[in-house]
Amino acid sequence: MKKCHYAHWAVVTAMMIVLSGCASATASVSGTVEFYDTRSEPSSSPAEYTEPELEPDSSAAQSVSAEPTPTPEVTPLPSPESVLYETSTPTLPVTQTPSSEPARAAEPTSEPEITQISSSGSVSVSPAPTPAAETGSEFIYPIKSFNDNTRICLTFDDGGNQKAVKKALEVLKKHEVKCTFFVIGKYLKTNEDLWKQAIEEGHLICNHTQNHKWLTQLNSEDVKKEILEWESVAAEIFGQEYLDKMKQEFPFIRLPGGAGNESKRVLRIVSELGYVPVGWNLESYYAVLRHHDLKNEPLAPIADEVFAHISKRVKGGSIILLHFNPYDTERLYEIITAIKEKGLTMHLLSECIP
Repeated sequence: MKKCHYAHWAVVTAMMIVLSGCASATASVSGTVEFYDTRSEPSSSPAEYTEPELEPDSSAAQSVSAEPTPTPEVTPLPSPESVLYETSTPTLPVTQTPSSEPARAAEPTSEPEITQISSSGSVSVSPAPTPAAETGSEFIYPIKSFNDNTRICLTFDDGGNQKAVKKALEVLKKHEVKCTFFVIGKYLKTNEDLWKQAIEEGHLICNHTQNHKWLTQLNSEDVKKEILEWESVAAEIFGQEYLDKMKQEFPFIRLPGGAGNESKRVLRIVSELGYVPVGWNLESYYAVLRHHDLKNEPLAPIADEVFAHISKRVKGGSIILLHFNPYDTERLYEIITAIKEKGLTMHLLSECIP
């Protein structure tokens, strides 16, 4: 009777476990029945528990509210040094940064390609296709540079900051160094006396266009206008004799931001107007200044960084691009001293580029 009684309760207990769904039973090799708990508790508190990823077609996914995908951070509108522009290579697909400002339409050409200006003043495309050779004429005009173990060229751009222009002229005179200035046409008149002083002291003043517009964003007629208007202002201030001498002996032009350094259309126009485009291979704006909040950060640490950057990297054959601003001129005396201590000599572009 006792064996039957125990057997009866064993059967009832097993049925209750099966019906409750709380446990499963398996038979071991020895024939004994073993029970194990199939429920799993999260290893952490509900607040820390991470929901497992579900397959896209899972039915459970329909009942689980998915975490919204974070919106990617929008890149601010690029400053002029990274404005998109055409080059001489075939068109490649480009995703442009969203902007609230209307995009400027570039002149349609047969060889547009959109890329960005690098810190050396040149452009590159990835992957970089090889331009097809043109028959009967040369369309790729090299941006002039030079190789030399001891000589370098110091150049300044723009010219709107009168204090910086004065400071640069003072330092250059103390060091007895001659420099090439690429001055924007609209600043030739505002600092007329200083530019005349610069010429008297042996510096060169060359074309940097009238308004510093990105030439690849202009149609061909407006490109010519930017260059020729600069000539008109220069002739008015310095005399036609100076302009003629410049066009014959040092016909250098620096394209604003380097935009157009590899554009067949722009370089063709520049060449037809009698100019030789000059880039740079060492500079401070792209490498240093644009990474700082110039309106709110103190001057001295940024000027120190400019000094360290230029003095460390300058070498024979360098064409240094500085701007007439307080950051580039604050430690100009020390920059020139460091260049001399490396055994390098500073020259006009006309002495290094034929």
